Amino acid sequence: MTTEAPRATELDALLSSPSFFDDPYPAYAAARAHDPVHWCEPWAAWVVTGYDANVEVMRHPDRFSSAGYELAMLESIERTRPGSSPALVAHYSTQVLSITDPPVHTRLRRLLVASFTPRVVERLRPRVEELIGELLDDIDGPTADLLGDFAYPLPALVIGELLGVPREDQPSFTRWSADLVAFVGTGATDPARAVTAEQSMAEFRDYLGPLIHARRQRPTDDLLGLLAAPSRDVDRLTDDELIATCVTLLFAGHETTANLIGNGLLALLRHPGQLAVLHDDASLMTGAVEELLRYDSPVQRNRRRAVSDVELGGRHIRQDDRVLAFLGAANRDPGMFDEPDRLDVRRAAGRHMAFGHGIHYCVGAALSRLEAPIALDALLRRWPRMALADEPIRWKPNIAFRGLEELRVTLD
Repeated sequence: MTTEAPRATELDALLSSPSFFDDPYPAYAAARAHDPVHWCEPWAAWVVTGYDANVEVMRHPDRFSSAGYELAMLESIERTRPGSSPALVAHYSTQVLSITDPPVHTRLRRLLVASFTPRVVERLRPRVEELIGELLDDIDGPTADLLGDFAYPLPALVIGELLGVPREDQPSFTRWSADLVAFVGTGATDPARAVTAEQSMAEFRDYLGPLIHARRQRPTDDLLGLLAAPSRDVDRLTDDELIATCVTLLFAGHETTANLIGNGLLALLRHPGQLAVLHDDASLMTGAVEELLRYDSPVQRNRRRAVSDVELGGRHIRQDDRVLAFLGAANRDPGMFDEPDRLDVRRAAGRHMAFGHGIHYCVGAALSRLEAPIALDALLRRWPRMALADEPIRWKPNIAFRGLEELRVTLD
């Protein structure tokens, strides 16, 4: 007996259903099997779910541009509410690493990578361990929300340390990050989220301006100081570019790491056999994090725009069409991973696309890979018999960043 392929309207219903946020992987599997480059009418975009097609999109910025997507969303909002988003427009009109193509992207990445080195990241290790210990010490059972109490505040604190901002100001980072992520993670234009994101963007830009001015006058050895310091060559980030870079580091780096820890811990608690493997051999944790990244990727999709008419997966994509490259779907492609829906903390690392691919490979990947193994190991050692509380699991309604609303557990 053969299974009839779903019609386009059925795939659209799967991809845009509220249940998609709870578990997007059945929808990915249906699209990947029957229409891996699918025009999704509700999102007015091409949905790319196969591994090879995702690689094609991410590897060729000359065909699939990173620029202009967010501005197009804002332009539609500005047409109905003129002047409502000045801070967002200022950010997305600036040359930002994540939304530029070569040669602009090449210049920005060179300037950032020159300061955001592995040495700078590794230097944070002792402080990351201290922050984890402090957060865990503040948790008092018998139950806790390990997302709100631990996984979500931790990356904001670490990014604050990285940038050299005062500890008392760092909680604001969490709010700014959440509001910006909610805006960029919509499938379609959402004016209500734009209003909230506008306020947070304005506050963050106003906050960063004086800090950057101070670092220009007196450089420090934190990342913000290194980026703001006078350059030996004639080129350096402008104030607007530096503000935009810090904003991107905040909401992308914070949300990615928080969701990696939250999603990863949930996956382990739902797979006690795999959890037991890590209890028996903690040396597997670094490799296990790579599997957790693949299994339930904290970043599910990247947005692109077709530069000109192009063929992809047998489909004709027209110039300026929007393209959604679903990394989470690529990471469950059975053509690339054996039994992709099975969690296996001993699985050989590599090939997953959780941090993207090509020139836009996540510049903060090393920071997430520093924090997550330390955090998960500390949690498992502190409460070796923790278990999921008897409460429903709720996911944020976001197609870009996959993360929980909370993660309630019983502690022991």
